[in-house]
Amino acid sequence: MMSKWIRFLLLFHLGGYSLNAAHIQGTWNPSEQKVLVLTKFGYQLTDLKNEKDSRGFLYGHFLPQATFNYSNPVLLAIVSSENINIFRKTSGDYEMSCGSMLRNLTTKGFEPRCYPNGTSDVFRWIPCPDGHLCKGEDNAANVIPGYQMTMQIEEKINPEHWFVLLIACNLDVNCEWKDSSPNIPINYDIWLTNGRPNSAAVSFFTFNFSFDEQNTVQLFLLTVVAYAILSIIQSGANFKNRQIPPRSILLSRIVNMKLIGFSLQCFNVLLFAYDGQGFFIARIAGEVLRNTSVQVHCLLLILLAKGWDISYPGTEYPKKCIILWGILAGLDTMLFFYNCYLQTFVYDVLHDVDIYSAWPGHGMILIRIIYAIWFLIEIRELIDSEQNRHKAEFLAHFGAGFLVWFVSLPMIGTVASFVSQLWRFSLILALTTFSNFVALSCLVHQFWPKSSYRKFFADYTNGHRRLGRDDSHDYTDYDNYLFYEEESDSENDFPDCEEVIRTQI
Repeated sequence: MMSKWIRFLLLFHLGGYSLNAAHIQGTWNPSEQKVLVLTKFGYQLTDLKNEKDSRGFLYGHFLPQATFNYSNPVLLAIVSSENINIFRKTSGDYEMSCGSMLRNLTTKGFEPRCYPNGTSDVFRWIPCPDGHLCKGEDNAANVIPGYQMTMQIEEKINPEHWFVLLIACNLDVNCEWKDSSPNIPINYDIWLTNGRPNSAAVSFFTFNFSFDEQNTVQLFLLTVVAYAILSIIQSGANFKNRQIPPRSILLSRIVNMKLIGFSLQCFNVLLFAYDGQGFFIARIAGEVLRNTSVQVHCLLLILLAKGWDISYPGTEYPKKCIILWGILAGLDTMLFFYNCYLQTFVYDVLHDVDIYSAWPGHGMILIRIIYAIWFLIEIRELIDSEQNRHKAEFLAHFGAGFLVWFVSLPMIGTVASFVSQLWRFSLILALTTFSNFVALSCLVHQFWPKSSYRKFFADYTNGHRRLGRDDSHDYTDYDNYLFYEEESDSENDFPDCEEVIRTQI
């Protein structure tokens, strides 16, 4: 049970997304688990100009914890996505015979004794004697120095996902598959990389990453820089205000949560690019901050749609609105965690489960749609109650623009459902990050002290400065009133004053 919770922590990333581990360590007992699916990893398209260094690699160690009969080994297999369907079953179906499970692999797989005509390097016998190469490594020059085995994957047509499996099966003297379940735990320590280690062809940004997660480092670095600039701009806007409006305070907290969250996630992927494992505490903290910032962003927009800090100063939060938002935000958080739970305890890597394909993800999208409808109703009522034509037009544009942001998540989910798993992760991450940044940038611009939109929000300046900014004619009248009141208390003392000013006095 403890190992499952550890796996839960490691899988907790990007709302149900997790970086496929490039460096995997653990223990497997063939007598207790017939098939263990270690991971799924996307191998890139092989560069024909540099085939040897641009291939996909799987290398590592497999050592028994006790004395082992190496004449009765078990199987390490790497299975392509086109041959994995036989394993896309429930755990009970793994009890099918070895021959049934492996018949598709043996049509192309190479094994020197039984399948010498095979063309695919997909089998290894494990465990391996300490200090020696694994059985099946007939050419030591092909093994990465310092490791017991190396498998090379060549993708000449398209990138593809491959699954790493440990299977309690063996070949008998007649080259028939049979069960092999030694009751001896096997320690494994393996790496999966895109490119040959220590070669000039590998890139820091792609080497340890599955194909669908390559270039994640650049995306997070760019996002951190963008939010750092936005945070500085927002801080400058607050510095220019003698009294910081509540809307600006809330917006600053959202931007800062985004910046800290993405910084933690950026640190994680940088470390992952280095060691193939990352730092799961940074992943957890970053994701919690990112998810929280989105919820607070929704709250800010709904409060504004209700007229908070627009029609009246935002000195107090409407209690009913906060309660309803708290319920929706709590449900969204619960669904988020439950989606991670499904991936950890219910599904394995054989199931293509992400934030949009499982029912908790559908619930999160439904909550976002509820937010959108709520925002639309509130902004429509605010527009109908507004007497100033220019302000009503601004509110209409404001509502239309941010309504697009609310529905962006369902739209991205719909588009992503038609995209291959090889590109889905990067697409969702890039689009959601971009839409959130644009929405926050628009708010920073609209809340800016000297922005032309400032006049449509609640004002916190003194009365004399407010008259000067909102209406220059009223400002002149106000000055004339002060001047003439000091000179005399009688209307007859200023016969040249305009009639409209005299009337006001």
